[in-house]
Amino acid sequence: MAPLTQPLSIRIDKKSFPAVGGREQHLVLKGIAFDVEPGSFVVITGPSGCGKSTMLNIIAGLDEDYEGAIDFGVDGNPRVAYVFQTPRLLPWRTVYENVALVLPDGDSRIANIPELLQRVGLSSEAAAYPEMISLGMQRRVALARAFVLEPEFLLMDEPFVSLDDPTAQALRELLVALCSRRPTTVLFVTHDRAESVMLATRILRLSEGSASIAQDVAVPLSVADRSSRAKVLAEQHRIFGDG
Repeated sequence: MAPLTQPLSIRIDKKSFPAVGGREQHLVLKGIAFDVEPGSFVVITGPSGCGKSTMLNIIAGLDEDYEGAIDFGVDGNPRVAYVFQTPRLLPWRTVYENVALVLPDGDSRIANIPELLQRVGLSSEAAAYPEMISLGMQRRVALARAFVLEPEFLLMDEPFVSLDDPTAQALRELLVALCSRRPTTVLFVTHDRAESVMLATRILRLSEGSASIAQDVAVPLSVADRSSRAKVLAEQHRIFGDG
């Protein structure tokens, strides 16, 4: 597949949730407009409830009830993978089968699954069922399932939330390694500011309430810098005023 040359263009003029059960209509997003360059790692952050996940669902095409337009800048259907907050594994399928689930029967990429499982440290768990492995391992399965698609665009909605710090950090490093092996354009939602700085080449910070973009800033850290806690904290302080 040829490398992407056109940016992903996102415009969300207005997104509201309808009035339900006596509650008034709720305006979630407004005036959102930005482009994402091919191969970049864009983190979307902001307060809880500000519309981060809603934005990601719109970009993914899971929510079409909005005013605006999403243009992936490719001919035909873009190859998009989505990693959710929960691993969303089918309990009656093995690790191998859960990864293979996203591929059509006979797809040549099925041959890549053993190597991919080896890269995420799950070769010995290929025949295990989700209930037999830890949550951290289940997250690794979700990553493998996303990357087996060889996505042009990878959308991730707080994929490492609720994990202990060492496990979450190991998965962040795994994600960076997978992206370096096969570059993809990433949009990553998190409320964790340190995680934002560790991963992003660019951070979009949404405002509280009916969210618009309050801050759009590049993260100029090198790969080596991102493994330095001191440098991450310094950059976190520069961007967010804390850390």
